[in-house]
Amino acid sequence: MSLILGIDTGGTHTDAVVLDPASGNVVAWHKSPTTHANLALGISAAINGLQGVAPGQIGLVTLSTTLATNAAIEGLGGRVCALLVGYDESMLRRYGLTHRIHAAALEFIPGRHDVFGEERSPLDEEALHRAVERQRDHVDAFAVSSYLAVRNPEHEIRAAQIVAEYTDRPVVCGGTIGRSLDSVRRATTAVLNARLIPHVERLLAAIGHSVAQSGIAAPITVVRGDGAVMPLTDATARPVETLLSGPAASAVGAQRLTGRASALVVDMGGTTTDVALLRDGRPKVSDQGAAIGAWRTAVRAADVRSFGIGGDSRILADPLDLSVGPQRVEPLSAAAAVEPSVAEAIARIDGDNLTHRLVPVWEFLAVGGAAEHAVRASAEQDVCDALREGPLDVTTLARRVGLADARLLNLRSLIARGLIRRIGLTPTDILHARGDFQDFDIETATRACRVAARESRTDLDTFLARTHELVVHHLGDGILRRAIGEFDHRAAESEERLGRFLLDRSLSRSHRRDPLDVRLEITDPIVALGAPAEAWLPKVAERLHAECQVPELAGVASAVGAAASQVIEQVEFLLRPLYARSGVTGYVVHGPIERRRFASIAAARSYIDQAGPDLAKSRALAAGVTRPLVTHDEHSWDAASEDPDEGGYLMETRFTFTGIGRPDG
Repeated sequence: MSLILGIDTGGTHTDAVVLDPASGNVVAWHKSPTTHANLALGISAAINGLQGVAPGQIGLVTLSTTLATNAAIEGLGGRVCALLVGYDESMLRRYGLTHRIHAAALEFIPGRHDVFGEERSPLDEEALHRAVERQRDHVDAFAVSSYLAVRNPEHEIRAAQIVAEYTDRPVVCGGTIGRSLDSVRRATTAVLNARLIPHVERLLAAIGHSVAQSGIAAPITVVRGDGAVMPLTDATARPVETLLSGPAASAVGAQRLTGRASALVVDMGGTTTDVALLRDGRPKVSDQGAAIGAWRTAVRAADVRSFGIGGDSRILADPLDLSVGPQRVEPLSAAAAVEPSVAEAIARIDGDNLTHRLVPVWEFLAVGGAAEHAVRASAEQDVCDALREGPLDVTTLARRVGLADARLLNLRSLIARGLIRRIGLTPTDILHARGDFQDFDIETATRACRVAARESRTDLDTFLARTHELVVHHLGDGILRRAIGEFDHRAAESEERLGRFLLDRSLSRSHRRDPLDVRLEITDPIVALGAPAEAWLPKVAERLHAECQVPELAGVASAVGAAASQVIEQVEFLLRPLYARSGVTGYVVHGPIERRRFASIAAARSYIDQAGPDLAKSRALAAGVTRPLVTHDEHSWDAASEDPDEGGYLMETRFTFTGIGRPDG
């Protein structure tokens, strides 16, 4: 029996796990730092660190990753032009919906279908040509979304063909990714997918290279956001489907490591903490779409609350404020362990009592991992050139590029595009300074905390206590809001004053105070995962009055889940009658790739009964399953008749076909 290699590439660590599918046992595992400048190095180190496993024993490689999720939360990605076919520009602007699409440019193209998929006005190809001409030299990719592509995708498909003829930029179609009728959400999903392509493409190219270099000749799959896996080529084209890949894999891993069928799975990584619900041994899935930071997508994914607090969250401090996250930075303690110049500079900053109320003087910039040939403005090129020899603290960097003050450094675009990366103070450094964690440079972490404490006008011990409490509070708040979301999603996101008071009081160290005792209790057991889990989450669970289990392999649970995941290929068909005054005039079937009309419901059903299982099976076969199991489900919506003696009127029937199985190595 061949073995399965599960790999998880996160913002901080890359983990490799080898699973025996026959017994379900983990036979080897290794953890290595993620190397952002060259992801292949970290992946190869994780694979090569596995003991007692020969490359020929690996029959399948499966990857889970938080890189897409982290990029969405941190606002990273390329510039995208959204080509909106048939959208009402005045309505979108009147209701303030354009900002939800998050595109660098919006172009509105005439052309329209109705809800039955009938063309009401043709695609204006000339207008599309002019839009592409205007934008092609100013954006990195195009996203095409037709207002009713879920009813008829022909305008969207034709528009994508035209864009491909006029430019070499990537082009993404919204209807191929999301089937939601919410046109804004579909457009948003297409834009996000286009933004993520360069980020995820680097990772997938790196894993292919590393697997081949390690002598492993096995197919590679990637965990989707719903916990199922898809082929590597599909993930390259549709990286948005890997949103929440990491937490979905973690939930699968939690079940495998603990045997629990129900739990609240809390995975604390470097950039984010993800809270998922385990039900019947599988992550609970939301059909409403993945919600990540400011993004509301149409992608089916695990029902996860993902928030920007992790072991590598950026800590900022000044006399008036102390904040943690959501941006990720490389911990100073980790950077100093491999870059002596960072340790030397922090010692100098501490010794000189260097201070600046508006700029964190303890932060450094270093070259990132993006392509060397990426387009840069002259000022951006100056920054990259200054960092070529190694990391520089912000004050020194400003001086090297000829600026009088570090506040004048404009780094947002460089960081967003991965050209440079930030090194700074993090919860990992707090743990080092407190003596709770000792993997990296303890002295540098302590010095940096002392500099930040001085900036906060307090002493070191008080600063460490305040920051530690803030991290615990953020974690508890996120877990409570995920639990509240099971009852009311809007309440879970609310900042209304009474709700804020109740959350804060319940999470405080001494929440009992006359005349009110506030106690919000998590009734599910908490399964704590991730490298920082043991340092933070048991303390959080105490505040929530919950049982907490930290499995033995908590630090590599996502890689375990990746190795244990299956292919789940789901396709939907919608059957709708066409009504006129004379009655039903026919039936229309909206499928994933085409729309068809039929004279009778029997003919429509016969088509669906043949096409549905065939399509689900073919997609599962394409994903590497030799003998997929195909299941079928259907739900009808009938409208009540005005005459109580008559039956209802069929409005629509939704058919779902699912191909399931484990990829064959």
